[in-house]
This record gives sequence, structure tokens and C-alpha cells, in this order.
Amino acid sequence: MAKRNRRGGQRAQGNRSRHGSGTARRLGYLVVHGVGNQHRKAGTDRSVLRHMGKSMVDPIAQAYGRSAVDWQETPERPEATADAPYGEPAYAVARIRIPERPTAKVTIAEAVWSDCFRRPPWWLRWLLTLRYMGRSLPTALMLIGPDRRDRAFWLGDGSPEERPFLNTLRGGLSLRAYFTSPEVRQMMRIGWRLLTLAVLFSALVGLATTHPWAAAVIAAVVIGVLCTRLNVADHVITAAARDTEREALLGYLEHRLRWLERRCDDIVIIAHSQGGYLAHQLLARDNGRNQAKVIRFVGVGSGLKPISILRQTQRPAVLLVSWLLPAASLCFSWGLLPLFSDASVMAGVMKAMAGTTMLLAMPLITLTPERTSAQLNHALDAIRPQALSDYLPIDITGMDGTRWGLVAVGALITAGCAPLVRRFIRPVIQDSLNLPKGTSARELEWREHSSQHDMVGRMLLPPLPDQVEQEATPVLGHPLRDHTLYFSPDGMLVRQLAGDVLSDLETKTKSFGAAEWQGKVARYTQALRKQHDRRRMFHGLITLAVAFAVLVPQLALGASLPGAVVRMWLPLGLVALFLSYIFTRRGRKSLRKMVAALDTELSGGPPHEPLLAIVPPTRRPVIVISLLLGSLFAAYGAV
Repeated sequence: MAKRNRRGGQRAQGNRSRHGSGTARRLGYLVVHGVGNQHRKAGTDRSVLRHMGKSMVDPIAQAYGRSAVDWQETPERPEATADAPYGEPAYAVARIRIPERPTAKVTIAEAVWSDCFRRPPWWLRWLLTLRYMGRSLPTALMLIGPDRRDRAFWLGDGSPEERPFLNTLRGGLSLRAYFTSPEVRQMMRIGWRLLTLAVLFSALVGLATTHPWAAAVIAAVVIGVLCTRLNVADHVITAAARDTEREALLGYLEHRLRWLERRCDDIVIIAHSQGGYLAHQLLARDNGRNQAKVIRFVGVGSGLKPISILRQTQRPAVLLVSWLLPAASLCFSWGLLPLFSDASVMAGVMKAMAGTTMLLAMPLITLTPERTSAQLNHALDAIRPQALSDYLPIDITGMDGTRWGLVAVGALITAGCAPLVRRFIRPVIQDSLNLPKGTSARELEWREHSSQHDMVGRMLLPPLPDQVEQEATPVLGHPLRDHTLYFSPDGMLVRQLAGDVLSDLETKTKSFGAAEWQGKVARYTQALRKQHDRRRMFHGLITLAVAFAVLVPQLALGASLPGAVVRMWLPLGLVALFLSYIFTRRGRKSLRKMVAALDTELSGGPPHEPLLAIVPPTRRPVIVISLLLGSLFAAYGAV
């Protein structure tokens, strides 16, 4: 929080130094939307101008009264002129009149690109969309791959002598180090996503085989939607694969930027989702020719990384590797399946666990040395080896020549991909997203905001320059809803952006209290992050207990882990949906409560204490022991 406050203070000091005389400075904001057809909502509260632009100044009005912000909106003029080939955009002039503070104004304009490119005919659109999605299918693995929380494992801090994995191994004997290590957290996240993917795939296969008519109706509805304007995937394909249409979109955005440049001295670009990719390409165009007046570029849930990856798959070498690596993984998985399909060892372990857990379930007064020894011997008998294959945690008797051949094919494919990656992919990916330094003498500030769970913004690779990605923005903790609620009136991001507006308006002689505002917002944002972490941990514990209770009986009866997941897809899916609804609703309630407390403090009310109901340190051992005993009893009941 202190680091963010220093950075905000440096921005405000830089603004004051550029305008030390205190002369009126014209500040402009250009808001760029993501995928969709937002242009049809023009003039309503769901328009781009109001949804993204007005939401940045509304928190100021909530804090200091409605008279603190005077919003004067001008509708769009689509008639083309020599000065504006695409017409004039809808824009608004927001006058900031904070009591006992100076008065200033900011111009906010929208750039709605969703209706400014040529689409394929409706009868061909669905076919082209499905063809591109099938061609780019391996890139879907990026959605279940590592995210920004796995940075310590994948990227470290950049020092050549750092070895995060070896450091974790050195602390491997520590139980706390094991559960808090980046490697374990990463594998748990990826494992959960794979489990979810397996459940969804099993549900689709079960629907198609059990109820073919229902599956056919759903497929017809999907194809019908892909033929309409609701086919937002076609927008992504346009940016990723259609060079002519993409250049037309960049030309449109450049004209919108030029329109704002003629009216403003300093410009801030705020772009959401796919707009983040388009704005990045606009600022990178022709060695940064569009950076002359842009002081900051803010990407929100940006589609920069996924669309950049899709752009790379246009190269044959990258497309080949993207298909070969999943094929190698399938060969490995299918070939090594017999090593883990025999559940005899799993059944023995479950019996041993039941025996040892029974000791904990009995009252201490009933435990005698003789009974304890007998129970432990019973547990040992459950796992006592009868043969070498029973003694090992794996069984190699089911590995025939075909299985070993699949393993060898997977190894050869992986080895063949290595030189392709070194030769054609790594040199291009490295520093591919860096923005060129424009003609302006001042440095462009680039920030990327995303929640930890946003399917679009959470991606880790390819890496961005240092200091670009900000700390996670608290939203809800939902992969889809997070992406659409960044600019919600009761969200935290709009209050962070309001602090940026106040900071941008400050000069050497005019102070709007930006540092104090940003400090309070940062304090509540940090509290929301802690709430989120605790809520997700509780969500994970409940999900783990339910999955354990559902899958262990199947494993004990001899089913393999994939087979048990496929067989029990319905209860797993229903529980996942129910828990997701409950915890998403709880997260929304917590967010609104915290934002209401922040608004009270920003308007001059007393600070809200405490922000989190944390268990006192002296009582934490009791809670930990109770949770451990409860989990053991739950495991015993499941067995």
C-alpha cells in the first residue's frame, strides 16, 4: 500500500512539475470497450461513455455530494466531416467542484469500435467461427494453465541465481512450507481446473448419448446465436486473424485519439477486454507515433495476452507445436494409465486410514495400550505387501508393448518440439509485448488491472514488462462475472480510477486530496484481498471434502481416478455449481459492505474498524486443531 501511495504521489508531483505555473490544463480520457455490441446502447446508462467514463467520477460525487461533479454529455454525431472521418464521438465534460478545493474539468470520450468493421455474411459466420475455434483448440489449455498467482514459480524475481523450486525442496520437511509453496498452490489450481474440465466434458458426452434430441436442440441454438450479432467470438477472430479488418479498427481508434488530442493536453486511455489489445496495438503503431499526448495506458481485464497468443498461432511453427504438445501429453497419459488404474493399493491405504482414524474417534479414556497396539497392527496388515507389485505404489504388470510405445512416442514428440520452440517461438515471444518509446520526452505509464480469477486477465504468459501488472483487483472471485463487473458502481476499481482522476488534475498550485483518497482506497482494497483469500480457502476445503466423499467409494471399489470422475460427474457438477453460487453471492455481499464503508470514510465519516474479523493469535491453535479433527472425522465417515 505504501508503494502504491508513493507511486501515486510521484504521478501527482510529475503533473505539478509539468504545469508549475498553475495554468489551466486540459485533461482527456479515452475509454475503449471490450467485445460486444455496446454501440446499440448509446444514450443509456449502459453505454460505453457512462458505463466506463461516468463510473470514474461518480465516486467523487458520492463522497463530496452530487454538486461535486457536473456531467455535461454530448451525443454522438455519426456524420463524417473532413475533421472527423468517422463522425464525432459521444463525449462528456465533467467539472469537478469539491468543496474547499479548486475547480477543474476533464473531457471523457468513448471509442466504440464494435460496429466499425466488416463482418462475414450471417450464413457463413457460424462456420468460420467454428472452424477457427477448432483450429485454435489447443490454446484453450492456456485457460487452465498458470496464472498471475504462479509468478513466483514460473518467473521468480528475474535474478539468474534464483531457483524457487530448489528453495522449496530445501524446506520440504516443513509442513507449512509445503502447503504455502508456489508449486503446490499451482498444481492444486491446475488440478481443480482439470477436474472441472473433465466433469463438464463428461456431462456433454452424457447428454449427447442419453438425450440426443436435447443435444441437437442445444447445438442448433448455438449455431443460431453464432449467426447473429451476438457472436462476440467473431470480434476476437477479427483482431487475431483478419489483418485488413484489424487495421481498419486501429485506424478508427487513431481518429478518435486525434479528435481528443485537438482538445486536450494530456490523455489517459482506459481499455477493457479486447479493447486493451487494440489500444496496445494503437500505441505500438509505427514506433509509438500515437504516444505524443498519452500519459497513461490502463488495461482492465485486458485481452492482450490471449489475443497475442492467438496471433502467434498464425505462424505454422507455433500452430504445429500447439497441437503436438497436447498430443504428447495424451500419449503419456494413455500409456502410463495402467500404473495408476489398479486401486488395490488405494484400497489398502483407505483401510489403514480407517484404522488409524478410529483411534482418534474413540474417547481417550477407552484407549488402553493393548487396544492401541491391536488397532495399529490392523492398520499395518491392510498395507502389508504380499508381492513386489503390491509393495510398490504403482503396478507395472499392466504395461505391455503398446503402452511403452505410446510413452516413447510422447517422449519423441516432446523432444522434437524443443528445437522448434528454441528456434521459432522463444525469440519472437521474448519482449514481444513491450511498447516502443514514442516521440514524447516523458515516459508513458502502463498499468494492467485484473482480478485473480478473470479468465481473460489472469493469464501469466507471455510476460509483460516490469511494474506493468498491478496487484489483483478484488471483484467477486468468479471467472466470468469478474470480467464484466470491473466498472460496476459498487466496485473498487472505479474508486481507484477516481483517485487517478484527482491525481491527474492536481498541479503545483491545485490540490484535490488525491494522496489521501488513494491511501484510503488502498487500505480497503488490501482488506478485500485478504477476505477473498480466506473465502477461497474455505471454498476449497469444502470442495475437497465433497470430492473426497464422492470419489473415495468409487476408488475403493476398483475404479481409476479418471473413471471415478466421469462416473460421478453429476453430483460433482451439481455441488460445484451450488458452491459457486453460494460463495459468489457471499463475495458480492462482502464487497458491497466494504465499499459502503469506504464511501462513508471518503465522505468524511469515521474509519471502519476492524476491516477484517481475524481470529486473535492466542486462539488460532484451537481453531486449527478443531479443523484437523473435523477433517479426520469427515475422512473416516467417507471411508
